[in-house]
Amino acid sequence: MPQFGEEFLSELRNRCDIVTVVSRYVNLKKSSSSFVGLCPFHNEKTPSFHVNPAKQMFYCFGCHAGGDVITFIMKSENLTYPEAVQFLADSVGLHVPKNTAIDSEISFLRKRILEMNRVAARYFHNTLMSDEGKPGLEYIKKRGLSPQSIVRFGIGYAPESWDSLVKYMHSQGYSDNDLKSAGLVSVSESKETRIFDKFRNRVMFPIIDYRNNIIGFGGRTLADDPAKYLNSPENLVFRKGENLYAINYARTNKLGALILVEGYMDVIALHQAGFNAAVATLGTALTPNQARLMKRFTDKIIICYDSDAAGKNATRRAIEILKNVDLDVKVVTVTGGKDPDEFIKAYGAEKFRELLDGSSNDIEYKLGEIGFKYNMDIDSEKAACVREYLAVISGIKSRVEREVYTDRIARETGLTKENLTAELENIIRKKAIEEKKTEEKKIYSELSGGKAGTGFRTKKNIAVSRAEGDVISLILNFPQKIEQIEKLISPDDFITDFNRRVYTVLCEKLKENPSGEPHLMLSSLFEPDEVGILMGYIMEVGALSVDGDEIAAVAERLKAEKKKKDASAGISDANFQKYLEDLKKKGK
Repeated sequence: MPQFGEEFLSELRNRCDIVTVVSRYVNLKKSSSSFVGLCPFHNEKTPSFHVNPAKQMFYCFGCHAGGDVITFIMKSENLTYPEAVQFLADSVGLHVPKNTAIDSEISFLRKRILEMNRVAARYFHNTLMSDEGKPGLEYIKKRGLSPQSIVRFGIGYAPESWDSLVKYMHSQGYSDNDLKSAGLVSVSESKETRIFDKFRNRVMFPIIDYRNNIIGFGGRTLADDPAKYLNSPENLVFRKGENLYAINYARTNKLGALILVEGYMDVIALHQAGFNAAVATLGTALTPNQARLMKRFTDKIIICYDSDAAGKNATRRAIEILKNVDLDVKVVTVTGGKDPDEFIKAYGAEKFRELLDGSSNDIEYKLGEIGFKYNMDIDSEKAACVREYLAVISGIKSRVEREVYTDRIARETGLTKENLTAELENIIRKKAIEEKKTEEKKIYSELSGGKAGTGFRTKKNIAVSRAEGDVISLILNFPQKIEQIEKLISPDDFITDFNRRVYTVLCEKLKENPSGEPHLMLSSLFEPDEVGILMGYIMEVGALSVDGDEIAAVAERLKAEKKKKDASAGISDANFQKYLEDLKKKGK
């Protein structure tokens, strides 16, 4: 883990108040001595994400993410530790001292890939505007893109040649390994290994993140290729499920919402028509991470997917994902055209604006889709339709809003409001019971190590985990007692490799800096997922009292657990890593 001077890190944290920083990503509400909100790292309906201003740390009781302001930025912005430090320092105008690890190997490679993407994007765009780019330019003009849009979105063309880009990038000083790391080339599978251009005979769309970095490319084939669109492979800077096309422009739009469409051409068509709030996923279904990214810039999303069956299915899935991160969702039903691009070409921008103005909320959209499926003149279908109606309404939090929709269903079906309300309350009651059971199973699974029974906190290891956790909690909460703790407890008293390593590192650091705050050192000493576990020791195990008797009691309990175990059968770092991976999966 890269090291920075404690004096510098202390000043950085002082300038970057964690509540202020986190509030840019999460809607926090004051609760007693802390702030609470919906976790930005996993989907949840009940807030379990806590920010403690006194200790300048955060912790989620749901997915176990935790740490200080640097850890938060690492996870939120997908940055390495030195990059997160630089990110925060830049935000407050603080100079990062030279001769630090800011130019670590990973940071250097990330910068190198972003640089190569810029060079490649310029090459593709220049090629489009040359004689060689005639096929791409003809396609773009046929699709109705203006010269201004071509420049604004940096659209380009990858020639049909096998190695045009390779040769150009070589001439700019980039090696084969550089090009592989950026995903700009493919590698032959023949006996004679060679590289060749990944994108060939394709119109190129640079993918730019909200910080205006070119992180990858999408290429639309002009040949008879089964892969109509091809994206850059995932690498250090590009993850399809965490980014959105045109978010760099749409994040500052004046509409007060984001318009979610399916493809690059839909986005460009909308921007060209004056709707610069449009964004699109990158060739995949909407992900929770993309929903959380949108949440950073707006609370309102307008879904405008294609009007075919696949588009309707995608709309239903997207509604659930967006609602899970507490976004206000509306749906535009495109009529007279398959997608927004075709609609605008056929009817113009003003007609599309009328569609936006008449968009329905997610509940109305769902009810409309349900009603379309059934024949209300047939009693059995009418009953099935009402059951689906009520299932949708049961998910509405507001009692007033539920009553409004119940009134509407009563009018549409001729059923009494009293019967509908009684059935609705029954559904809500059953759903609450099921959710409680699910939550209890989740908690039990967490403590028992899951189905496989190989996790860190298995039944046979839970006592060990708690005893060792109490020791580390003592150190983190009361570092001034480190001498007393070390007299009674040694690293050999630990069974798990991870906790032994943590104990050893913390003891060493407190000897170097007796007045230090160990909970603020964690992000510079351990990996983000490990920091989350240690935050759990503080938050879940809790702060113990600090008198000598309590320390002795913890030490005695730890040694007692040690006697029950064969030291050679300790919990390895490999098994602990499985535990960390399980937590990651649960947080997705």
